[in-house]
Parts: sequence; structure tokens; C-alpha cells
Amino acid sequence: MANNLIPKLAFAATLVSLLSDWFTAVQAQQVQIPTLQVCNNTRVQGTGLVRIARRTDSLSAGTFRVSTNLNCNPKGAGYPGGTLSMSDISMSDSDIKGAISMSVEQITTTGKHSPTAYLNGRCKAQTTSGKNIPGCRFWMMIADNKQANQKGTPDIVGFLVFDGTGRRVAYGTGPVEQGDITVGSTSF
Repeated sequence: MANNLIPKLAFAATLVSLLSDWFTAVQAQQVQIPTLQVCNNTRVQGTGLVRIARRTDSLSAGTFRVSTNLNCNPKGAGYPGGTLSMSDISMSDSDIKGAISMSVEQITTTGKHSPTAYLNGRCKAQTTSGKNIPGCRFWMMIADNKQANQKGTPDIVGFLVFDGTGRRVAYGTGPVEQGDITVGSTSF
């Protein structure tokens, strides 16, 4: 019986040694440093109605509205400020009717001739059944492709709203059909 026990003990000792090495390696993993969210000197303002034909169904018009008055001055406060709201969200595959920014944590603008803004932050939203979205966060992109009342490529707005678990509750990207949103241009 002792001869039978020796291989089992050797196997157990090897297994413990391997697991110990694995746990040591896991504990040695370095903390990941998140990307800095530093805004550049910019302003994003205006209102627009976005229409996405593919998001239309028997209950949804395939539209949403965005209204914004945001800015950032890195030499001033260094933090973005202002207001942003999405309303009248009437699109298939979306669980909310609107969202209001509670804080904007990043605004980054790039481009000179059709400047594009990328922004994100915290929001307040309710499901279509009236339940609050816990941990509401948003991401948005706005491309200022033309001035108001000009012909040409329309402004584009894309957004994503998700809850604290990362579940998507609303999204959409499409052309501004009515209104105009301006984005401050940059030379870089």
C-alpha cells in the first residue's frame, strides 16, 4: 500500500507546485493604466434630428434628437463643461426614449475642414417602461461636415448608451436631417 501512495503523493506535490507558480504569476500581473482623458480647446454646440431608415419598424420612427452646448479649455478649468441630451429616441432595438448627460468626462476634437468630436460621460436615462438605468454611461461622435443650410454631406451623429454592467440600452449612427451641430476645428 505504501508503494501505491508514493506516486499519488508525488503527483499531488507536483500539482501544488504548479498551482503555486500559477498563483504567483497571476499576482505579479501589473496594474493597467487607463488612457488619459484630456480634452483639447473646443466647442460643440447645436441641435439636430437624426434619421436612420433601417431603425424604423411598426413602433419606431427611426429617429433621435441631440442637443448640445459643450466646451473645454485645457488652459482654463481643464475639464469639459456644458450640456448634452438625446431625446425622442424612437428606434428599433433601443430600450430608452432619451438620456441626459450628468457629466461629460472627455471631449476630443480633431480635424480642420470637417471637424469631428468624440465625447463620453455619465448619463441619466430610464427604460421605456420607466425604470432608471443604473450606472448609465454614454459615448458619442459628432462630425461637422457642413454649415447650416448648405448642401453637401450632412453632419453625422453616432451614440451608444449602456448601463453599469456594460449592457447596451440604445445606439445609433446617422445623418442629421434637420438642424445643425458645429464642432470647433483644430489644426491637428
